[in-house]
Amino acid sequence: MRRHNTMPRWQRHALYLTVVLLAASGLLWLCVHWLAWPMASRATLEGLPSPWEPWLMKLHGLGVVLVLLLTGRLSGIHLMKGWRMHWRRGEGVALFALLGGLALSGHALLYLVPEAWRDGLGLLHAAVGTAMAALLWWHRRPTG
Repeated sequence: MRRHNTMPRWQRHALYLTVVLLAASGLLWLCVHWLAWPMASRATLEGLPSPWEPWLMKLHGLGVVLVLLLTGRLSGIHLMKGWRMHWRRGEGVALFALLGGLALSGHALLYLVPEAWRDGLGLLHAAVGTAMAALLWWHRRPTG
């Protein structure tokens, strides 16, 4: 008999939709910040952020709150059951470590780092977020 550690459908869907929200808002922010706005800005607006950037960050912040709430919900059942079953421990630990790193780097980007470091840390944050989304997609594959 095969044991399973599947999450309830509503949790899976909520988590995947939230990750899509985070990835889309983060990637759109990067596109607006690095590609679209510098090309569209007039000389009088140079150096000012796009009017889309604050709204995309607010949407991203909403996604952060939701993913942290969902992760807390998952850690009580899905994570503990998977740990006891010895299934995909490495992936689970990596997902939680990446999430912790993203939460800390996101907080640092908003409140702690000097302006000179912001671009580099922001690109690192985006790369780690993309890696986490890919790892989550891999983690959801069927067992056996």
